[in-house]
Amino acid sequence: MKRRKRKADENTIDTVSNVVEFCIPEPDHHADRIRKFTECLGKGIMQMCPEYGLTAPALEAIVHASAIHDIGKLAVPEEILQKPGKLSGQEWEIIKLHTIQGDEMIRNLMYLDDEGIHDVCCDIARHHHERYDGGGYPDGLKGEEISIGAQTVALADVYDALLSKRTYKGAVEPEQAFMMIMAGECGVFSPKLLRVFEKVRKEMEELI
Repeated sequence: MKRRKRKADENTIDTVSNVVEFCIPEPDHHADRIRKFTECLGKGIMQMCPEYGLTAPALEAIVHASAIHDIGKLAVPEEILQKPGKLSGQEWEIIKLHTIQGDEMIRNLMYLDDEGIHDVCCDIARHHHERYDGGGYPDGLKGEEISIGAQTVALADVYDALLSKRTYKGAVEPEQAFMMIMAGECGVFSPKLLRVFEKVRKEMEELI
C-alpha cells in the first residue's frame, strides 16, 4: 500500500512537471535533465559524503521533487520570463518570488499521500536558490542550514542553465560550465558538493 501511494505521488509530480514545462519558456527537456543531474550528484554524495545520511529512498524523493523546483514560475508574468535584456530591479524581485510561490503552490494545491516527499518538494521549490555563503534567496540560509536536497538541485539547475540557450544568454560548453561553477562565478556552493561535482562531471556530461 505504501509503495502504491508513493507511485501515485510520483505520477502526480510527473503530471505537474509536464504542465510546468509546457507553460514556462525553458529549454526542452529541462526537467528531465535536472532529474538526471540531480540523481548523478546524489549518488556521488552517497558514496563520498556518508555524513549526510542520504539514502536511496531519500534520493529518489529529491530526484522527483527536482522536476517541479520551478513550479512557482507559473505565477511570474511571461513578459518577464521571456525578456531578452537585463531585468530591472523590480522585475528581479518578482522573479525571486517564484521560490516562495512554488512552496505555497505545492503546500496548498498539490495533494501527496507521502508527507515526506511533499515536504521535500516544498523545501526544494523554496530553497533551490539559497547559497552556501548565505547570499541566496528567499530566506538567506547559510551552510548546512540548506538541506542537501536543495543544495544538490541548486547545483544541477545552475549547470543546466549554463549549458542551455535562453532568451537573455547563449549556451556554454560543458568544460566552461564546470570551470565557472568551480571558480564561484555562478554562486557559492558547499566545498563537499563541489568535490562530488568534480568526481562525477564526466558522468554528467554523458547525460547531456
